[in-house]
Amino acid sequence: METKFLTNDPLTRKRWARELFSLLLPSTEIAYLIGKSPDSIVQTRTELGKGDGDQITFGIRLPLTGEGIVGRDTVEGNEEELLFRDFKVTVEELNHAVSTGGRMDQQRIPYNLMQEGKDALQYWWASKISDMVFAHLCGDTSYRIAGKTFAQDPVDPDDDHWVKANDVAEASMTSADLLDLTMLDKMKQVAENPRKDSECYKVRPLVPKGKKYYRVILHNYVFDALRQNTNIGQWGDLQRAANKLQMPDVEIEYNGMLVSKSERIPQVIKDSTDNRAGVFRNVLLGCQAAVIAWGGAGESKSTTMSFVPYETDAKRFMNIRGGGILGVKCVRFQGKDFGRVVGSSWGAPID
Repeated sequence: METKFLTNDPLTRKRWARELFSLLLPSTEIAYLIGKSPDSIVQTRTELGKGDGDQITFGIRLPLTGEGIVGRDTVEGNEEELLFRDFKVTVEELNHAVSTGGRMDQQRIPYNLMQEGKDALQYWWASKISDMVFAHLCGDTSYRIAGKTFAQDPVDPDDDHWVKANDVAEASMTSADLLDLTMLDKMKQVAENPRKDSECYKVRPLVPKGKKYYRVILHNYVFDALRQNTNIGQWGDLQRAANKLQMPDVEIEYNGMLVSKSERIPQVIKDSTDNRAGVFRNVLLGCQAAVIAWGGAGESKSTTMSFVPYETDAKRFMNIRGGGILGVKCVRFQGKDFGRVVGSSWGAPID
C-alpha cells in the first residue's frame, strides 16, 4: 500500500511542528546567546500554553550584596534575603506561509516540495528571530515586522549604559568616530562599575571555563575597522587568545571580552553619500540581557509552534503555514538596563 502524506492528519501536523521548533533555535545566528538558564544572555521560556494569556513573567534574581559573617560571629538570623524582580514579556502571533505549487509542479520538479517548504520556513524563522533579538539587544527603535510593532518595541539603552565613540552624539558622528580598544575598555568599565551605583545594576558576566567574560558583538564594518587600526602583532595575540578558548563563534578575546561580528547589528543612521556607511549600535552583553518567551501556538498545550499544510483551489495546490507566538524584550528595571551596554560608533565598507 502506498504511504501518503495526509494534509489534515493531526499526528503529522504535531510531529512536524515539534520538529520545526526543535531545529529552529540551533539554526539561528544567535543560538550561542540563547538558553533556559538565568546565566544565559537571552533567557528563553516556553511554558506558556494555549489559553494562558499574552504575557510571560520572568523572575530575575538580583545579586547578593551582603558582607558575609566573619569568624565566630553568628550566622543564624543574619541570612541575606534573596531578592527577585518580576519582568513581564508580551507575546504576539507571527505566521508565514509558502506555496509548494500544484500537482503539475510536483510532476515536473524532482524535489520533495513539502520537505523543501518545511526547510524554507525553518530558515525564514531562524533569520526573523535573529533580527528580532538583535533589534532588542541593540535598541533599534525603528524595528518593525510588516510595518507593525511586534509584541513590544525595542527601546534605546539608558544613558548610563550607553557609550558613544569620542563622546559624540549619534547624529553628529563622522568617519572619525570609530570604535577602538579604548572604547571597548570603556564599555567594560561601564558594565563593571555603574556610573550611578545607587540606581544601576552591574552587568553580570558569563563564567565559561571558570573565568569571567562579557560577550561583545560588532557590526562587520566596525570589526574590520578595529582590525585595520590595531597593531598586526597585537591582533594576532587577540586571535590566539580566542583560539585557546576553542569557542568557534569568538573572533578575538580582549580584556575579558569575547568579540564576534554580525551584519545584523543595526545601522541607526545612514551616511548621506553612501547608505552602507553610518552609525551602528554595537553591544556588550552579560547574563539575562534579554528574554524570549514562547506561547502555545501548536495543536496542543505542549506544542510551541504550529505547522499546518492546507489545500486551495479545489485541492489542486498545497500550501504550508508555519506559525509561532513569541516575544522578545531587553531586561530593565525602573528604566535601567540589566545586562547590556550599547556602544555607538561609525562604520563603513572597505573601499
